[in-house]
Amino acid sequence: MALYPVLAGFCLVSAFITCALGFFVYAKDPRSRINQLFLVGMLGGTYWAMGEFFFWQAASYDAALFWLKASALWPLVIAVTTHFILEFTEYPFARKTKNALLILCLYLPASAITFLGITSGALYSVVYQEGAGFVYVADMTSPIYPLVAVFSVIIVIWAVLACSAAWHRAKSEKRRRHVHLVSGAILFPIGFGVVSGILLPFSGIFIPNLVFIGMALFAATITYAISRVGLFQLSTETALPYILMTMPDGVIVIAMDGLIISANASAARIFGVDERSLPGRRAAEIIPAPAYSTFMQVIREKGSCSDYEVTLNTGTDGSGRPDERVVVSMAGSLVHEPGELPAGVVLIVRDISNRKQQQHALQIAGEKISLIARLTSHDINNLVTGLSGYLLLLEDVANKPPEDGYLRTAIELSERISQNLRFSSDFLHLGTYEPGWQSLMTLVAEATNSISFGSVKVTVNIPPVEIFTDPLSVKAFYNLLDNALHHGEHLTTIGISAGENGNELTIVIEDDGGGIPDAEKEHIFQYGVGKRTGLGLSFARTILEVSGITIIENGTFGKGARFEIRVPAGAWRPAQQTTWGQQGEPEPAGAGKEWGENPL
Repeated sequence: MALYPVLAGFCLVSAFITCALGFFVYAKDPRSRINQLFLVGMLGGTYWAMGEFFFWQAASYDAALFWLKASALWPLVIAVTTHFILEFTEYPFARKTKNALLILCLYLPASAITFLGITSGALYSVVYQEGAGFVYVADMTSPIYPLVAVFSVIIVIWAVLACSAAWHRAKSEKRRRHVHLVSGAILFPIGFGVVSGILLPFSGIFIPNLVFIGMALFAATITYAISRVGLFQLSTETALPYILMTMPDGVIVIAMDGLIISANASAARIFGVDERSLPGRRAAEIIPAPAYSTFMQVIREKGSCSDYEVTLNTGTDGSGRPDERVVVSMAGSLVHEPGELPAGVVLIVRDISNRKQQQHALQIAGEKISLIARLTSHDINNLVTGLSGYLLLLEDVANKPPEDGYLRTAIELSERISQNLRFSSDFLHLGTYEPGWQSLMTLVAEATNSISFGSVKVTVNIPPVEIFTDPLSVKAFYNLLDNALHHGEHLTTIGISAGENGNELTIVIEDDGGGIPDAEKEHIFQYGVGKRTGLGLSFARTILEVSGITIIENGTFGKGARFEIRVPAGAWRPAQQTTWGQQGEPEPAGAGKEWGENPL
């Protein structure tokens, strides 16, 4: 019949139309599950239509049988299309929590039918019909075929009922039009499918599947809906779920009895719980009870509350370190219809831990700057007064032989004033730059090259490692070495070594001087303590603490000082460059220095 090639050709045209439409809709919003299902359904329809076309072009029985089995995926196409309808109409079965039921009731039977179609002839067989060529005939005598027909009818009715329910639930005219158009569009392939799959075979008429005419009309209707009424396009209603899903702030909806109705992923991340466990849970279980009670009381009295700070995860005694605490800012308001009692509370939670840490760091920095300013101001004033006095004495003896003692003392005072000013400048730059990875060998080399050790022997035995620290850390090593030179009695040797101690890296700077009495081991790190500026060791500890590195003195009095610098896990790593002489790295140099490595 001349009609057969025309209908077969229509299958090919339908394949291209459905494929193009699928990608067009998907491009509107690739993250939408509805658009994703639509694309999968259209690609499945394209594959089905191509198989139908090639079946009717087959010139041999084997070729016809091959394309018949290749087209056996049609039950899965119907299943995906039904899933799309359920998702579009917001049918309860399409919720993520019902995925198991959806697979059991929809995809499992469709997969079983597909498997039977590929591996057996229990559903369709290929026969040759005079004037038509090879056609496929349903096996009406098979007990499986009626079950397949019933399954197909059930899911079609399911899709129709879902569309009807969605139309009645629609709250806006635009939504009603969308549901109306999609419902009407899906009726085209359903109607032509019933004719082609049930009515014509029972009448003994075998022609190419008319369902693809319905698919073409379906595509035309969907295209009209997209261009005229904004179907599948982002709107306030469709965008809201994605806004809530992608918000960095936590959003929690709480009933008036305190039970959580829903929450987004950000809320689960902030409170450190599984998102699926939040609905049905009491809000007081994740928000500290005293703070939650006060917050909800303000909400009930005033209707809203904003910028209410709550500290989470502080340990049982609430004494967690500032950098371990999770601090959140909560804002909320009552939700109710006009004239109705409140139905619940919408709570927005923002993690402000980093901001609080920065505020804490700024507070500490401000306190230290204020302290150093007072100390240096006091010391410089005293030194300037002393210098002025010696200059006056020199003026009195201007016509007499020069007084070397006065002049030498005046020069020393001016040097100490200069040192105080340098320390003040260093403190002002503390924390100005972000900490970064620095070669430990480079820091030690820069510090030692800045000091004249004279006859004191310096031995260095450190592995090629990098530490995550403030760029001013070189001054910490400088101050420790300078402190040893000026305070170590009968000093002959300074040793610098480093090694792994558990997960930490321990850096040791020790000498063979007189050492530090036990009663002063912690006192020496305080501001203003010392025979010179009183800032060296305190400044060293402050620099290292910026990146969490600690320092203690645990030498033996009478045998020498021993400063132990502990770099925590995560703040040190094997060096990326293990050799000296790289651009920007100083060579270890200087008399009395010995260099070596002991790899970890």
